[in-house]
Amino acid sequence: MDYTLLDWLLSLAPMLAVLGLMIARGWNSSRAGAVGWLLTLAVAGLRFGAGAEVLGYAQLKALLLTVDVSLIVWAALLLYYIVDRAGALRVITDALGRLTADRMTQVLLLGWVFASFLQGVGGFGVPVAIVAPLLVGMGVPQVCAVIIPAIGHGWVVTFGSLGASFVMLINASGLPGEQLAPPAAIMLGLLAYASGLMGAHALDGWRGVWRAIPYVLVTGATMGLAQYALVSNGLWTIGAIGAGLAGLAVSVAWVRLRARSPQAPMPAARAANRPLPSVRLALVGYAVLIALTLILRVVTPVKDFLGQWAVAIDIPATTTGRDWYVPAEDGAGFGIPGHPGLIIAYSGLIAYALYRRRGLYRPGTARDVVGESGSRALKSAVGVFMMVAIAATMERAGMVDVVARGLSDAMPGDLYAFVAPLIGAIGAFVTGSNVNSNAVFGGLQREAATLFGLSVTTILAAQTAAAAVISVMSPAKVAVGCSTVGASEGQVIRALLGYGAVIVLLVGALTWLGLNVL
Repeated sequence: MDYTLLDWLLSLAPMLAVLGLMIARGWNSSRAGAVGWLLTLAVAGLRFGAGAEVLGYAQLKALLLTVDVSLIVWAALLLYYIVDRAGALRVITDALGRLTADRMTQVLLLGWVFASFLQGVGGFGVPVAIVAPLLVGMGVPQVCAVIIPAIGHGWVVTFGSLGASFVMLINASGLPGEQLAPPAAIMLGLLAYASGLMGAHALDGWRGVWRAIPYVLVTGATMGLAQYALVSNGLWTIGAIGAGLAGLAVSVAWVRLRARSPQAPMPAARAANRPLPSVRLALVGYAVLIALTLILRVVTPVKDFLGQWAVAIDIPATTTGRDWYVPAEDGAGFGIPGHPGLIIAYSGLIAYALYRRRGLYRPGTARDVVGESGSRALKSAVGVFMMVAIAATMERAGMVDVVARGLSDAMPGDLYAFVAPLIGAIGAFVTGSNVNSNAVFGGLQREAATLFGLSVTTILAAQTAAAAVISVMSPAKVAVGCSTVGASEGQVIRALLGYGAVIVLLVGALTWLGLNVL
């Protein structure tokens, strides 16, 4: 599809409007998203020839994804309230304090290492939805509680969710995974350091960065090498899981080796004349979550059995008036018994049964937990739909492609090392998905690399690395994270954009070095 400068500017307009309203005016995702959504529909229909069929199927896809994501948000809130009302969050916070007195290590262990593990087994927004409330429970400010896990798990997104983003990169580029995995793993492993240090900066500025360097160096090297070893040997479906487990193991060893005194025995804590659970019982919801996720999402026979049931709709191929073609999507939707949100809900119900049996709840707790979690999830669903609908409409109308091609065409070949990650980042920021960015731009990046005589695998590594980290900063995912702790979406996005700009420049520099020096 040919494009003009006006096409490029109009394609950028919806997201610029959303960001401007959220950052400058302080609007939430629902209000700003509504403006951006209407603008997107107008541009797609009037300028890009997207008829009723194209626009309708885009909204249908957005609705499916909204239900998918909102189920995760509701379940994460449900688990949070179940754990909190039993006094378990207080116990976990106290236990972390006894494990290590270093607040920085406590926060990074949860917001960087544990969040990275959760991305390995979870999906859209799960790490932030789970970890942000825990950080708030530790006294971390709400905005920081969203920023830290968002930045913290971005580096592992490509090989997270059982390698979904990487598999899409393979399909879009037509190259074997054995060629793509090593350079991508190297680049993402280096970004693990940046994710950890940026999390430290979000908590305590440059003083926090200097304090965190030893822990980040050791833990980051462990996680990066574990992921590289797995994916380089064809095990990209468990690359992020293995990295997260390795990070958790070395973190526990780290704090024990650096402990200056034996851990104090846990006191028989009580709050408001009610007993508190033991540390093991307090962690049961999260332990069950990890176990169920590994069983239901990783064990192939179980996964295949549960995969028989799904909410799925076949979305036909569409073509705009300007001949932008989007192929059909067979079975667009999500599974039911093994859905990440339902796995979180199962874990919460098991924890609730155990806590209730121990007498840790007041009468009426179940009603309050279900009501509060449902109410907050419904409020966030409106904002999520608006953001996802903008992305789906832009993608189906060809607007995302126009933005990327405009950037690519404006830069000479020797600077494409910096353009490639920017294209991947824009695709992920707009769509909220590394998978979508790789799907839309994987082929384009390969063609551009071939045209400019550059290493295709290095350029594709830059594409997926930048897309992975920036995908967690998209308005749709920010809305998910903020909904669990009530943080200001505008403040979170404002901070994340600064970190995101550094990440894109860093990926560009690494790409340039890979193309010209190494």
